[in-house]
Amino acid sequence: MARQKPAPRPVITQLPDFGKVPPQALDMEEAVLGAIMLEKEAVIAILDILKPASFYKEAHQKIFKAITDLSMKEYPVDLYTVTEELRIHNELDSVGGPVYLTQLTSKVVSAANVDYHARIVAQKYIQRELIRASTEILNKSFDDSVDVTELLDFSENELFQIAEGNIKRRCRRSTWLLRKRSGR
Repeated sequence: MARQKPAPRPVITQLPDFGKVPPQALDMEEAVLGAIMLEKEAVIAILDILKPASFYKEAHQKIFKAITDLSMKEYPVDLYTVTEELRIHNELDSVGGPVYLTQLTSKVVSAANVDYHARIVAQKYIQRELIRASTEILNKSFDDSVDVTELLDFSENELFQIAEGNIKRRCRRSTWLLRKRSGR
């Protein structure tokens, strides 16, 4: 019997100057995406927690974008509709094809903890954003041509944008939520 080669590990970007791997939770990203495609209630639980940029892996960003697009159009979200949405936008092959999407759903036993997993993904995103903002602030701090008042304003604005963008991004009409809950 021929042994299958393990799937190649994703390429992970190094942070400049620090030599460390950016905060991420690829297994949680996979669990969230798989749960969403298996259980319609999972979408409702995480729409206000995550956005496509919250995902570290680019393929996961594209998959989640397809999921949010379907949800915004009030279409059902499952393995088949997500596959078709990605196909329509010529993104299916770039995310790993139908096989990868199927693998995501096969890794999930239950969607019971999807909100907990989504919060971990969101936390890692916030950490990456804080590192990005801190690096910009650090670089500007060493630039003597930058006015210290402007630097403080810039620093405050960057941190505010991170906090603001990760609290609650949008409000939904209650009728939309009720339709989503009832499956209509």
